[in-house]
Amino acid sequence: MTRLLILVSVFFGFLLSNAASSSSSKETPSLLEPFRSSFVSPDYAGCVTLYKRGRAEGCGTMSRDVQSGIIVEYNNDAGRMDQDYVVLLPESYLTRENIETILAQNNGQGRLQGILITNETLSSSRVQHNPSAMNPLGKKTPSQAQTYGNDYPWNPYGQKLVHLDFQGTPMVYLRDNEVGKSLQSSGEENSGNHAVKASFNYYMGPPDADMDSIQCLQWQDAADGVWRPKCLPLGGHSVWSRVVGQQSDDNNNNRRSLLDEKRLLEENNDNNNNQKPLLMVTARMDAMSLFHDLDFGANQAASNIMAIMLAAKMIGQVSDFSSLGKEIVFSLFQGESFGYLGSRRFLLDILGFECKSDPVPSVSKNQDSGEMACLYPLRPSLEFSNLNGNNIAGMLVVDQIGVLTTKKNFYVHADKTDFGAYLTNILVGLSNDDGYTISESYIESDDDEYPLDEDDVTLPPTPLISLLSVTNGASGGAILAGYDNAFVTTYGSRHDVKINYSAIAAAATTLARATVAAAYGEEDDDYETALAYAMEQIPDALSSKDDFLLQLGSCLTNQANCQLLKQYASMEAKTEAERTGLSMGIGSYLGRSDAQEGVERSEANYYVSVFSGQPYVTVGNSYYGAYHPEDAESKYGKDSSDAFSLQPSLLEQAVRGMLNDFLGRPSNVELKSCQSTKDCNKVEYCSSSSRSICTGGNVCVCGPQAHYHLALDEGLEATPNERSTGYFTVLDGYYSALYTEPFWDNHVGVQIYVDSLMPTMDYVTLGLGLFLFAASWMSGRRLRAW
Repeated sequence: MTRLLILVSVFFGFLLSNAASSSSSKETPSLLEPFRSSFVSPDYAGCVTLYKRGRAEGCGTMSRDVQSGIIVEYNNDAGRMDQDYVVLLPESYLTRENIETILAQNNGQGRLQGILITNETLSSSRVQHNPSAMNPLGKKTPSQAQTYGNDYPWNPYGQKLVHLDFQGTPMVYLRDNEVGKSLQSSGEENSGNHAVKASFNYYMGPPDADMDSIQCLQWQDAADGVWRPKCLPLGGHSVWSRVVGQQSDDNNNNRRSLLDEKRLLEENNDNNNNQKPLLMVTARMDAMSLFHDLDFGANQAASNIMAIMLAAKMIGQVSDFSSLGKEIVFSLFQGESFGYLGSRRFLLDILGFECKSDPVPSVSKNQDSGEMACLYPLRPSLEFSNLNGNNIAGMLVVDQIGVLTTKKNFYVHADKTDFGAYLTNILVGLSNDDGYTISESYIESDDDEYPLDEDDVTLPPTPLISLLSVTNGASGGAILAGYDNAFVTTYGSRHDVKINYSAIAAAATTLARATVAAAYGEEDDDYETALAYAMEQIPDALSSKDDFLLQLGSCLTNQANCQLLKQYASMEAKTEAERTGLSMGIGSYLGRSDAQEGVERSEANYYVSVFSGQPYVTVGNSYYGAYHPEDAESKYGKDSSDAFSLQPSLLEQAVRGMLNDFLGRPSNVELKSCQSTKDCNKVEYCSSSSRSICTGGNVCVCGPQAHYHLALDEGLEATPNERSTGYFTVLDGYYSALYTEPFWDNHVGVQIYVDSLMPTMDYVTLGLGLFLFAASWMSGRRLRAW
């Protein structure tokens, strides 16, 4: 009897508890799916804080405390919540007006804990706005000191969200569309026994209105006064290349002695006066968006890289450069989205770099190699000093040619220097009535004064702006672009994911032919003769079904970290390790890894990121970001292992490897196969055996023709004699944007979980069951005692 009472009471308690749970579940069925575990880390991309010279921009929490709140849909009543809340905002509502409304609703209340942006499967044609500025890098942006020209709104769809200070509010983009839908249902039904909440751990630095890049870079810990920077500057490595066969023996294959190098550098590049003028063929290789893990940049970056690489490959097959009056220099500039980091640093260096220490061999054990470096300001290679920076004929730029605003039509944007007009005639002359046409953009000024007055220049934000700025309008050029008076709507957004291979093939062919024609003739020559010569040298147009084009396009868009990139990058790393004796591997991947799922993402990401691959020099057993021998005990070169090195990214390594391959092949010779540069020691088709390397194409070429160059804010230099990298000196007299990314907390993220708001019924039910159990047990004991 007693056991029966116990079993009945337990069963009754179980039924009551189960009924209460079922009732709760039926009232809010969507709240438990897909969030059954107590905390779930969603697949997200975060908006992070960036410091600069002035007020910070971006997102983050105000303290190290976790910020949590109930998830609610965006509406006008959110600001009147009587509890902490997180706003759920569909992607199509991500406008400056809506964000400012959300932040304004929070003023004085402090209840807003964060913003979740849900993924909407919008087609490119439905994208009506993007987070970039209407005038990227222009006036009233952090990079306005580096711009040149009037303030034209090239991006009329821009919301300028990338420059907004979110006032300590964290914000993330949820990648998974289904999670977004479930959260939307949760936001509508957040009542009853359960609620879905979001928790943010997104500390990006102290809530100090005066905190900027300068203070962050110079940060000293209060406890011990030791200099421990809390941020790193944005930056990376640009890649530039000459073409084999174009330079004289003095500047190409025959190495100069160490004393000759020192003498020529002391003469401040006077030796370059007899060289051919430079024709720079260039583009940007990075992109920018509000969420830096979503900088897919297919049109903004990948199409540029493809056009440059394909054009270089075609020009590398030209058999005779003897008729060219200009030296062709290809370059892809890194960090252009954050103040023209790559192009300005490169141009300023070739125009007048001053090594404040004696030039030294870049590898101490190779004293006679002629490969020179500078200890301070640190430059791991001084090859750029051999370029004729004092005589830049002009620049030919390619920009956003993967998506055309007018079907089968490219546009030429040019300044009105003589060379800009000459390039315009060449490019327009390459129109093909049966294929792609090339038109002069109507938006540029008709002013024909020389040098150009800044107010008379209306040009898109490309490396050409840097050239005009640093030469004060004395050197100019033209841009081959896929737009006329406005960028496409997907510019600077996560929807920049598609490109047209046919357009890229046509642009690459046009770029290659225009380069040869521009290098052949002079501004006052008959451009038609130059065009005829270019057509003779490059008679065949590139097919949109070319195997290399298709393979490269896939690697740079939806199959990042592909074998092609790794093949060239790994050979570059292997060659550099053999040369310097210092370890080097493949750098940071183009496609980001997913830490949660342990898999690599397929899409490429073109955010320049922090300057983590900083060049360094080894002196003895120590590493330095720069070295001032007069202030140090040890001298560079006393140890045979002393050397300079750096760690480029996978993309930067692959680009250098390909340019070496395409532009280092002598014409009309059978190339030797190789597995490493050691296999290229005895090739006969290069002027000197020490000037031959193995490429990712597994052939020996003459070079290296391609080189890395620092892409870092011009207002910074690595601090000498600090026994580590990551220490920078802020230079006086510069007004650059000075972007840095903080790292106050290494553990940031967001979690979504189910919180029980009304547990009372569950506790009452459990208590009743326990009471009946206890009563039955006591009754049983008394019955047995009786």
